[in-house]
Amino acid sequence: MPNDAADVIADEPRAVTATPRGAQAIRSASIGIVALVAVVLGLKFAKDALIPITLAVFLGYALMPMVMWLKKRARIPLPIGAALALSLAVGGTGAGILAVQPQVNQLIDSVPQATQKLKALLHRTSLDRNSAVRRLTIAADEIQKATAPSPPGSKATGKAPAESPLKLRDYVWSGALQLFNGIGQTIIVLALSFFLLISGHDFKRKLVRISGQTLSQKKLTVQILEEIEAQIQRYLLIQFATSALVGVATGIVFAVLGLENAMFWAFAAGAFHLIPYIGTALVIGAASVFAYLQFDDPHAVLVVAASAFAVAGVIGLGLVPWLTQRMARMNAVATFVSLIVWNWLWGVPGLLLGIPIMMVVMAICERIEHLSPVAELLASEAPRSPVTAPLAPAPCAEPERCLAPSDS
Repeated sequence: MPNDAADVIADEPRAVTATPRGAQAIRSASIGIVALVAVVLGLKFAKDALIPITLAVFLGYALMPMVMWLKKRARIPLPIGAALALSLAVGGTGAGILAVQPQVNQLIDSVPQATQKLKALLHRTSLDRNSAVRRLTIAADEIQKATAPSPPGSKATGKAPAESPLKLRDYVWSGALQLFNGIGQTIIVLALSFFLLISGHDFKRKLVRISGQTLSQKKLTVQILEEIEAQIQRYLLIQFATSALVGVATGIVFAVLGLENAMFWAFAAGAFHLIPYIGTALVIGAASVFAYLQFDDPHAVLVVAASAFAVAGVIGLGLVPWLTQRMARMNAVATFVSLIVWNWLWGVPGLLLGIPIMMVVMAICERIEHLSPVAELLASEAPRSPVTAPLAPAPCAEPERCLAPSDS
């Protein structure tokens, strides 16, 4: 009996100390969930401001090596080098668009003919009572009649009220507003990228100064910033290289098949390849429509669609994930889920920016001990230990100057 009492007394402090720890863990988890929900809602509702900023940052990362090369090799000042780099980027894009403009005009001129041809095909299909399209049309009409409410006064006149005419002016005005908004967003992105480029590494040094008081905290911030820059530049290199490869391969295949305007389809395939999955589907669908207009043969359309899908599949579904997993160290599941989430948050810009944003998140999480489980979920291999990994390649008394000593 005394032994039992002693055991109970000995166990009491453990029970007392275990309760606050459990409550603290629950409190920390609750705070983490609330913070995550707040961040997601903030990203969702502030997308109009965050998307241009993010595009400008990534454009700055893409052009920074060129600007630094012009400064160190050609002794060109940062403002002039940044202006030259942005001019080359904008001018190259404009030159590519102008190069395919005649083929674009030819495709636009053939749109009415393609519309009439598709309309005739659908009309012939709808006349066939045994076709699936005809059956679906009849079923949809019956369901609409059964579920549609009777309009007021229909019993007296037997006629439904006339619908209001289509207001074309509203669509033109809406399109003009979207065009002006796009031009304004482009100007904002270019201006912010210019300011980021002319600042060089000064902004990074400011982040290092405010990152903490101890030398280890400053070194950790330097390492995170360098890893973010390397990850983004590797990802952009992968995307631009594979997009060029998709464009060249698609153009060659379409030229061999005899599809008209193969140069335009090469440019479109390369550009839309930057939008994962959706861009490729749009190019394949559009190419199939114009292939039917040209060849008037379903077998030729299937060959064109299958060829485009094969090129995009080998490169977009095979080569790109493999390169991303090796160079960016993100697993395929995390990449695909990230695309779904960012598409829900930001739409098409989310598909463009989602993966590099998650690379930034992983670079931060794998070096902070409390966030290492997030890095474990994203990484394709075991992430770097935030405790055993070296904080810097070499000792530095002033870490903010380790980013680019020659720029100071």
